Amino acid sequence: MFWKKRITPVAARMMTWEVTTSFDGTLTETELRKRFDEDFRDVFNAGFADGECAVFFWPLVSFNASDGRKHRYLVAVAEEPLENYRKTFDRCLPKQIALYAIADKILRGEWDGENCLKCDEACTECDGECAELNNDCAEVADNGNLLFVALWEHCLYILVFMEGRLCHWSEEYGYGETFDDACRERVAHFKEFLKADELFAKMNDVGEFVVCCVKVGTVEESLHVKDLFQVAARDPFWCGKDLDECDSMKPCERRRWIMSAVALFVCCACVFAMCGGSLNLLYAKFFDNELFDLIVDAAPVELSQPAARDLEMLAWAEGHRDLLPAKWTLGRAGFVDGVASRSWRTSRGTCDSSEFSLLGIVGGRVALVKTSAGETKTLSVGDSLSRYRVKRIGMNDVVMRCGRKEVRYAVKTR
Repeated sequence: MFWKKRITPVAARMMTWEVTTSFDGTLTETELRKRFDEDFRDVFNAGFADGECAVFFWPLVSFNASDGRKHRYLVAVAEEPLENYRKTFDRCLPKQIALYAIADKILRGEWDGENCLKCDEACTECDGECAELNNDCAEVADNGNLLFVALWEHCLYILVFMEGRLCHWSEEYGYGETFDDACRERVAHFKEFLKADELFAKMNDVGEFVVCCVKVGTVEESLHVKDLFQVAARDPFWCGKDLDECDSMKPCERRRWIMSAVALFVCCACVFAMCGGSLNLLYAKFFDNELFDLIVDAAPVELSQPAARDLEMLAWAEGHRDLLPAKWTLGRAGFVDGVASRSWRTSRGTCDSSEFSLLGIVGGRVALVKTSAGETKTLSVGDSLSRYRVKRIGMNDVVMRCGRKEVRYAVKTR
């Protein structure tokens, strides 16, 4: 209910206005108002003619005639200030659109004729009591063509529906409280207009329906008319129309948005205060499970392991010599807790050339050698052979180092 837009009935005048253009012509809003001012400069009241009251043009029907394209508009203008309604209501519409709801119900076969609305052309004195409709005077066609006549508050309304669509609206003041001879004469003249009109003359089987609003009173006094007004306001034809258009947001709508924002903020604050730390647990419960499932389904990441040489050097520095291969202890056995032993110092001068031959090199990283004993071995940088350690492996040679002595071996060619 808070978000439901409120619509109020206001006093207004409406009529049908026809404009003729070329067959492919169109009318801009400026040209439309200019032509309307030329035709109705002295009609209605001064405010209407001078533009003090907003005039609205709502399209009814457009069709080709003998002299061009004819456009018929429903012209509406409020007869009372609308500033007071603007603070409370979202839209203002003419109160007489309640008659549109009656006509629509008649076209749909849903009108029951209750609440002091009755159709009886023979009735010249209305006693104000509710009465049933006289079905003999209600001739409604099934094709959606309807001539609807209503007498309400000394005003005679004539609405014409063509194939279920409103195509004409007229209202004339100055009639009595009953459907008398003056009303019948006006309806008879209007029927002659229908026969001569280029659009309505094509209608066949036009239904006729006359209602006499017997002392229904004003809209404010009649709950039933209010209901009919709200029904009409929800009709697609009136949806979006407003006699009080504003360039910016109306106060009532702005207030509704502000209250909604405040209510949402208060609700979020209360939820956060009540949940406290449990909110984090709730978040973890729902989202961590999803992350866990993703981790389980995901392929394992291949981690790059440190080079074996680096691990061996780290193990040597940390003193874990029992974990190292024999090739590491071969040239370093003389070191005990970082102190060189005598045997190592005495052996530094015995770096004789190693007896082996270089057979080949694989990828510049592995050397294939053959010792004097006839054994074939593979050596990498850092590996030891006798007292020599592999310092560098090139594309065609290997550099061996023993203390400060370096010996280069090249691949033998046949």
